[in-house]
Order: sequence, then structure tokens, then C-alpha cells
Amino acid sequence: MKIKELINILVRCGVPKDLYNFEGTGRKDERFCLEFTDGRWNVFYIERGCKTTDLFFDSEEEACLYLYKELIE
Repeated sequence: MKIKELINILVRCGVPKDLYNFEGTGRKDERFCLEFTDGRWNVFYIERGCKTTDLFFDSEEEACLYLYKELIE
């Protein structure tokens, strides 16, 4: 799954939009974020300015699947 598909699923499942930021703009604190950095997909959660999760994935699909599991399951 790609980012747009993941966002559609999260919206349909009623996951509040303030739990994630996948567009890279706006607030990043206290939410899951997804960014393409140095050729890899970085998934992180920032709480009070500190990353409490900082994972890297080789594909967008792997990163989105991880976020799906964290936010839906």
C-alpha cells in the first residue's frame, strides 16, 4: 500500500488525523510521521520534541504496513 491508500484507510476507519502526519508539513509533535530521507522511508513518533520511535524501511509499502499495524490493529 502507498501513502494515499493508507490515509484513505485511516480516514474510513475513523483514526483521528491528529495521530499522524504523512505529508511532511504542519505539526509533527505527538503523532506518527513518515518521510522519505536519504533514499529510505523514515517512520517516527515525536513526543515532547524527542523521537520515541525512529525506524527506517527500504520501501514505502513496508513503512505503510508498519503504520497500518500501529494505527489500526
